[in-house]
Amino acid sequence: MIDTLDTEIDFLLDDLPDVAGTFRELRARKPAIWGRAFGEPALLLLSHELVQAAFGAEDVFPSADFYEQVVTDVLGRNLQCMRGDEHKRNRALVSPAFRQRLMPGLITPLLAPVAHELIDRIEDRGEADLVADFTKRYPFIVINRLLGLPEHSEEEVRRWALTMLDIQQEHDAAMKASQEFIAFVDPILQQRRVDPGDDLLSTLATTEVEGERLTDEEIFNFLRLLFPAGADTTYLGLGNTLHSLLTNPDELALVLSDPGEHCRWAAEEGIRLNPPTTWIPRRNPTDVVWHGIEVPAGASIMLGVMAANRDPAVFEDPDEFRVARRPGQVTTFGFGTHFCLGAHLARAELQTALEVILTRLPNLRLRTTEGVRITGTIHQLLRGPTSLPVAFG
Repeated sequence: MIDTLDTEIDFLLDDLPDVAGTFRELRARKPAIWGRAFGEPALLLLSHELVQAAFGAEDVFPSADFYEQVVTDVLGRNLQCMRGDEHKRNRALVSPAFRQRLMPGLITPLLAPVAHELIDRIEDRGEADLVADFTKRYPFIVINRLLGLPEHSEEEVRRWALTMLDIQQEHDAAMKASQEFIAFVDPILQQRRVDPGDDLLSTLATTEVEGERLTDEEIFNFLRLLFPAGADTTYLGLGNTLHSLLTNPDELALVLSDPGEHCRWAAEEGIRLNPPTTWIPRRNPTDVVWHGIEVPAGASIMLGVMAANRDPAVFEDPDEFRVARRPGQVTTFGFGTHFCLGAHLARAELQTALEVILTRLPNLRLRTTEGVRITGTIHQLLRGPTSLPVAFG
């Protein structure tokens, strides 16, 4: 039992007016504090050192101990819920399509055309909401087409993916979306089993490792993680980066001077400063003293990704957006056994989208700053701007 909390702030439910300032103040007191998450006591890790260490401490705070109790009925037994040989086998079977060396080959046939298609719809208007018109659509369309799903299904799949994420607060709706998504994908998967193409779903259906293939259920579970976790975080990360560029005109000017050179680093800095996933949850299975902290069995641990990315011990002037920073130690995609499988795809999507937006929409600027801010979308676990009203041309 935790007798005394360091703060009564609920870091998952409270919409703090200055999240970064709160992290800065609390981290100055100590690198890990006891606060609240979803109303319950939780250990909140705020330093880069402790967050990185916790990601690497799979034997102490295993990912499965949290996720298998929370997400399996909606998202299935996916990679987050696995450990040991089961995780190693499943990751080996799904990872070939996400290797870094394959990403350049996706840009010309897939990533750039989707970005241009979305810009074509708004280019003549002279104004748009980049969240509604671009960021909230782009990564869902990319994954839909990467899998080879019918284009007419893109809006439906996006709705299912976003609904599945809100498991804890809207469980029934998330469950219904999960069932509808599987019912839609199942006949397509069976067809790819017998007549595979060059799409990702065919790859998942036919890849063998040591004579083993993924079962239907394992593929469904992976897809139910890929769409909500992959596309949703990418759209928020893109929105966060655009928000930083549009509110830092000198940095935007730098990127515009050579988009091919600077968009990659603008994206990396954007997701350092405001990572789409603010917290990564874990649960402690047994009493342990870890880095001098007594953590009782059953305690919730929240890995503060945003707090770690703004730790002044690692990043100079960490609350400033600097495209030239070249950050090399961001915790945005995790670390260790459960390092984000889609990190290379996400980075390629972000860079490509930024290049297309900034080259196709000249003189891009915010129409208004009123109400334009980064805030929680799925509570405070996920954060991004809800709108980016811009003018251009």
